Amino acid sequence: MFSNFFGYVIDPERGVRLFTWHHYMLIGLAIIAVFLPLKYAHVIYKSKHETKIRNIVFGWLVTLEIIYHAHNWLNGELSFPLHICSFAVFMSLALLKTNSQRIFEFVFFFGVLGGIMALLVPFSYGFPYYNIRYWHFILLHMTIIMVPLYYFKAYQFRVTLRATYKTFVMVLLVAPVIYNINKLLSRLDSTTSVNYWFISEIPENVEMIFSNHLIYVTVLLSLIYVSQMLLYKISNRNNHVINIEHNQNDSL
Repeated sequence: MFSNFFGYVIDPERGVRLFTWHHYMLIGLAIIAVFLPLKYAHVIYKSKHETKIRNIVFGWLVTLEIIYHAHNWLNGELSFPLHICSFAVFMSLALLKTNSQRIFEFVFFFGVLGGIMALLVPFSYGFPYYNIRYWHFILLHMTIIMVPLYYFKAYQFRVTLRATYKTFVMVLLVAPVIYNINKLLSRLDSTTSVNYWFISEIPENVEMIFSNHLIYVTVLLSLIYVSQMLLYKISNRNNHVINIEHNQNDSL
């Protein structure tokens, strides 16, 4: 079984399905990915090796992204960095190198929301636990959650309401482009179903809920907006508490 670790193996019975122990494990890992940077970011921030650690995480993300596309291409699958979480990876890479507040405003939503939603409602294509892609899915999404939350806690970066609207407008502008790219790639290879951003087709995991594509897309975009606003409210509501904790850590 484990000889297929690097192969292109689809086995949904041994992969992540909703409301199985695999799914509950992913929910637990999402909670851990949120907890760790919020709890321990100041330790890394105060370390003399902070820059080196950021460079290691940079290399880690690059490696994960290369593995994903190489694994697809080597097995005859079209693969381009067009998923929402690929956007989050590239934004995280830019943030790790620049420490830019402006970049943070985008990656905070793409990384935290994209990573959490991927783990809570996983579309892992049926790769089983004995395949590299099962673990790649987990590690990548945990990392893109942790990077912006590290900057949130350690660097005290915050998102404004304007940045929240700006990010959602970006989603609205890019979504039709991704939709048309999906259609173009599907025409180029009729044997492959291309569904970046999960916007061109209703994913199998939620087919039992949605029968109409327009309703599905409307609900999807609405959930993105509501999730962004909720994340904005939560992150800004805790500003006072987090600033107190940060000042206490600085005095230690």
